[in-house]
Amino acid sequence: MLPSRVPSVFSFLVLALATVALACGRKFPLGRLAARVVDANDHPVSGVAADLYKVTPAGHVYWRAARTSANGIAIFGGSDGVIEGEYIVHLTLMPWHMFAPGEHNDQPVRIKAGDDTVLSFRVVPRLPGYSAPQPDSSQPRSLHPASSHA
Repeated sequence: MLPSRVPSVFSFLVLALATVALACGRKFPLGRLAARVVDANDHPVSGVAADLYKVTPAGHVYWRAARTSANGIAIFGGSDGVIEGEYIVHLTLMPWHMFAPGEHNDQPVRIKAGDDTVLSFRVVPRLPGYSAPQPDSSQPRSLHPASSHA
């Protein structure tokens, strides 16, 4: 003979499984989000690690990772996108790159259902002998040697 608690435990498990099944079929409002990384000459930069963070009021951290492809674009959430909300996009650059003057990491973004948002980041080489173009320059963006020596 089974103890009298078995039916209540069984009922609880059935209810819990039904709730999970319903939640899995539930649709959330989605928007598309990507990070685009280009160099000073507007050429795409591949291989840059891009992370998407969301910290909830309860202190939970949601995270997605992507890497820029040959076109310099990292797509978060694949073709499905991400749930609407406020996020931070953080890049981890290779040692030979740094952010261009005026650029900053950890860009905040708000995504709403149906959005198709691309955050752009500009990087320059971290090499001796090169200076980054200044953002207020009236000339087209390009790399200029710091000295006149070739």
